[in-house]
Amino acid sequence: MTKEPLLIVVSPHKSKIRKFHISVLNVSLFILFSVIFFVLFVKFTINSIIDFSQNSEISQLKQENLLLHSQLQQFQKKLTALRSRLSELEKIDDQLRTMLNLPIITEDVRKVGVGGMEEDVNTNIASGNLRANRYVLENASLLEKLEREIKLERQSYEKLLTVVERREDSLRYLPVLRPVPNSRITDGFGNRLHPILKKIRFHKGVDLAAPAGTPIIAPADGYVTYAGRNGGFGNFVQINHKYGFETYYGHLRKIYVRPGQFVKRGDKIGEVGSTGLSTNPHLHYEVHYKGKAVNPISYFLPD
Repeated sequence: MTKEPLLIVVSPHKSKIRKFHISVLNVSLFILFSVIFFVLFVKFTINSIIDFSQNSEISQLKQENLLLHSQLQQFQKKLTALRSRLSELEKIDDQLRTMLNLPIITEDVRKVGVGGMEEDVNTNIASGNLRANRYVLENASLLEKLEREIKLERQSYEKLLTVVERREDSLRYLPVLRPVPNSRITDGFGNRLHPILKKIRFHKGVDLAAPAGTPIIAPADGYVTYAGRNGGFGNFVQINHKYGFETYYGHLRKIYVRPGQFVKRGDKIGEVGSTGLSTNPHLHYEVHYKGKAVNPISYFLPD
């Protein structure tokens, strides 16, 4: 006969003893159910912890996504404003080119200079590798476009600046002022009867009549290459204005400059006189361009 485990319970308040027979099967079942319950409890607890952690992370990601979405919208607004400013610069660029007689940049050229997004960037965004939405695509495309437009516009402005500086420099040396303000022309450019020699001679300049002692000014910036007596011209001054221009001044009463001196437009270089082959006080004035005498009147501009 198999002996089963015996559980004896003695009550301290009663003089009664109870006996319980415990079978191996019951004990085994109890242990099995206890283990199963424990495993299920642990599993439920772990799942709860994981779910809580995931939900917390998802909530945080949603908040970050909303913040990122808001920042992308702000970034897009700034890029749009920058594009508007760039359009204004393009209009100014066109105006400057028109003023400088340069061809404007056509819309087709600007489009060619702009191009599109780089393929690898576009592919990565579209495939979701960067977890981007349509705002990222739009901003990336607009930024790429702006970068190329700015590069094109910078090159254009560099060229404009070079042209402006070159032309501004050349205008300084262009003899556009009448060397004797408020004077009158008594003899023009071309063939004429010489008043003293009584022969037909080609007059390479103009005669500007004015009272003796009237100041003579430089019509443009330049370097004095000659200052002194010169035959029939009497007291004579020659100025080199660069870019092929030279000016001659004859019959001066006084000379205020010396060879090698730099003069600016409007500086006094002498006084009207009647030295050399001259009958009355006046200034004989010539303009030479690349070694050839040209009509000075063609260069006179209002003071």
